[in-house]
Amino acid sequence: MLRSESKNIALQPFVEILDKECYNTIEELCQIAKKQAAKLNELEVRHSTSQYVSLCSKLIEEIANYIQFRKEQFIPYVQKLNEKDSNGHDCTNCSGPCNIQHEGLLMELKDSHLHIKDTLYRLQMAVLPLYSETIYPDVYRVLRNQMALLENNLTELFFFEENYLVPKVEEAQKNIHARS
Repeated sequence: MLRSESKNIALQPFVEILDKECYNTIEELCQIAKKQAAKLNELEVRHSTSQYVSLCSKLIEEIANYIQFRKEQFIPYVQKLNEKDSNGHDCTNCSGPCNIQHEGLLMELKDSHLHIKDTLYRLQMAVLPLYSETIYPDVYRVLRNQMALLENNLTELFFFEENYLVPKVEEAQKNIHARS
């Protein structure tokens, strides 16, 4: 649903769809890949393949943290922002500093985009080691396929957030004259 209509969807419904179609999917993929990596750690005997599993585990954890930030901090922020925008709130009339931290959360999201780019690069560089002597090649291929799925979904998420979510949030902030 996001692909064709992203530009025309309002902020709150867009975030709900993003959560359902992207965040939840990536979260599930992380859980599956994490279980596969744990299974490989139990079977591991070669150092070269354990480095691959260790790298995958680290990347999975980083990706899970990106999603956790969005679900625990950014989605609630967008809900508050959308509510203020819908009610015609004007932050210039507020007394004292704003406790919503408009700029801080948006900067954290943008900063995570830099980290996602790095993570995507490392995912591309994480190639399956040579394992011709090992007796578990299919187990490694399953992990590599799961990492490729994570990479594809993370790339898509990055695209939607950078090209649609950030501009929608900035527009809502502009509408209410938000300041940090």
